[in-house]
Amino acid sequence: MVDGNIKNALLEIGAEEIPSSYIEPALKQIEDYALKAFNTSGLKHGVLKTYATPRRLVLIVENLEEKSDDKTEEVLGPSLNAAKDAHGKYTRAAVGFALKNGVIPEKLAVKTTEKGDYLFFVKKIKGEKTEKLLVAIFPEIIKNISFPKIMIWEESGFKFARPVRNIVALYGKKVIKFKIADVNSSNWTVGLHTYDNSRIKIDLPEKYLLAMKNKSVIVDQNERREEIKRSIKYAAENIGSVIPDEELVDKVNYLVEYPSAVLCAFNRKYLDLPQEILTVCMRKSQKSFAINDENGKFSNYFISVKNGVSKYQETAKEGYEKVVAARLADAEFFYSNDLKKGLGINIEKLKGIVFHKEIGTVYEKIERIKQIATLFNEEFDMRIDGSALERAVMLSKVDLTSEMVFEYPELQGVMGRIYALKSGENADVASSVEQHYWPLVTSGKLPLHPMASLLSLADKIDTLTAFFSIGLEPSGSADPYGVKRAGTGFVKVAMNELPKCDLTGVVGRVFEFLPENVKNNPKSKDACERLIKFFWQRIENIFESEGYNSDEVKAVINAVGINKLKYIGSLRTKLEALRNADREGDFSFVVAIFKRINNIISQAKKQNIGISGVVNEDLLAENAEKALYTAAKKAKAEIENCVSANEYGRVFGKVSEIKPAIDSFFEKVMVMAEDETIKLNRVSLLSYIKNMFAGFVDFSVLRR
Repeated sequence: MVDGNIKNALLEIGAEEIPSSYIEPALKQIEDYALKAFNTSGLKHGVLKTYATPRRLVLIVENLEEKSDDKTEEVLGPSLNAAKDAHGKYTRAAVGFALKNGVIPEKLAVKTTEKGDYLFFVKKIKGEKTEKLLVAIFPEIIKNISFPKIMIWEESGFKFARPVRNIVALYGKKVIKFKIADVNSSNWTVGLHTYDNSRIKIDLPEKYLLAMKNKSVIVDQNERREEIKRSIKYAAENIGSVIPDEELVDKVNYLVEYPSAVLCAFNRKYLDLPQEILTVCMRKSQKSFAINDENGKFSNYFISVKNGVSKYQETAKEGYEKVVAARLADAEFFYSNDLKKGLGINIEKLKGIVFHKEIGTVYEKIERIKQIATLFNEEFDMRIDGSALERAVMLSKVDLTSEMVFEYPELQGVMGRIYALKSGENADVASSVEQHYWPLVTSGKLPLHPMASLLSLADKIDTLTAFFSIGLEPSGSADPYGVKRAGTGFVKVAMNELPKCDLTGVVGRVFEFLPENVKNNPKSKDACERLIKFFWQRIENIFESEGYNSDEVKAVINAVGINKLKYIGSLRTKLEALRNADREGDFSFVVAIFKRINNIISQAKKQNIGISGVVNEDLLAENAEKALYTAAKKAKAEIENCVSANEYGRVFGKVSEIKPAIDSFFEKVMVMAEDETIKLNRVSLLSYIKNMFAGFVDFSVLRR
């Protein structure tokens, strides 16, 4: 509770059930717009909190002051020349400007601008009452929420994800009155629509959450999420344990307002189906959680989450079990049919599935994958059995024509592995069929063995070269063809499986396997260069998402050169060495040294001084430059050994070792000497030192 002139504010947008995927982006937009609006209006406030259920989006603003800050505004008037006549008296323009601002001309001040001297008036603007400002801010918050798909349901034509049915708008006890989508704001809301749809009066914003909870609505999504986990764990404790599924918890969280776990079961005969099928059937049909028994074995029990208090549990249980039973019966039928048909017929069916209208069929794609996989296998000496690899390629997409994957696309790859094993295929071949899709998401698992990794690389690079050749490159956040995902996956698998390989040449050769119409597409020009540049963007995003500083990432990537895709597996080791060097000592002096060297070299280039990087020892006249060259030669040899051994951490130590010689050089030697030959030699000495780290780190982009 807050007292005095500082109160809390509440905005609740009550609507029909909003799609779960829309909710978190909407909350972010509400918070961002509210912050911007309050700052623009000069309204001081405390913490902004956003909450959501499937049927309400909520903003609570703590400690919102009763009025906005007072402010001043400079109003520019006529120029001084136009403000006074030849006798020094104020003109009509000056008098009019003064009257307009409620003062006499003598009270006006003079301001000097780029265009000359002008009269001006400092206007004092008193802050407005918060409740008046909220009348404008709250409707704008609602109007500025965007959704992937919208509805229009009433005559005003207002657009929202689902019809808006009520709005709570409060500042302290006072209702902030406005109308939007033919709904008047008020201090009342509704409870759980499936249980108690009566009106609930909200006296104060700070009482809102508890008032709703008392009416069986947990508005705080974090609290509701924990309640889901607690309730399903409790429901399963006499049977075994819930199989963890955080993604499903997140989805269910925005499907219910008050979760109640319901323990259910299906016929044990369905346990003969693969566990993956059972799980997806329960997950997709009823958003239900699978359970392991007390021995850790998959059981015929599952838990559904009901929206509302624990009433009518038996009725809900009967409904959940009926739906799941029907889904499992269908799955059993699909599974049996797929096994009867076998894999051979599915391979032929791939000739009828179009991968992309400009690129060809899925069958043609696997023919290219076979060529690419063979190329990679030979080029990088991966030593994978050729016949096993060819079989894995041919089976990699067969489950796309299966009845099971047609019904449950999320089982793509998984069913390929299961059907391959049931047909007696080699275990590595079968697992490669599933794992060649990995990683499924940016942080997903990578393929677990070389054959699967090779198949993953071949599949992804075929997709990428084809799409880049026909101009289907990702732009902005849009990625309708999954190009970003394929690029990230390729890079992550390559860094893991081919850490010391130069991929530049083979990426170029992959383009040769594309159909003639794709290779001859006008958009295919420079496709290889664009693709390699795209890979470096993916690499940069990967490392930044892992917490590396952007300047550190750029320093390492720039040193490699983005026109090549070489030794990407060593990037993480270099980044770690760079980070550790920064943490362990005064790293700023290293950066400062190389920035100074870069500045001198840049200055020399502007003077058209040809820098060879080759030092003529006979021209080293000063003891300081002789000592520096001797120290640099020794350090260069040692750095090359460190890099060869991937001992990047020791490289930075070499800078420390030659620092005294560098300091002495800059203190005692004039680099830009009058003698052109000596000047060139000294600049070449600095270039020699800079080049010692070529391919390792670009110090010029580090912010220290």
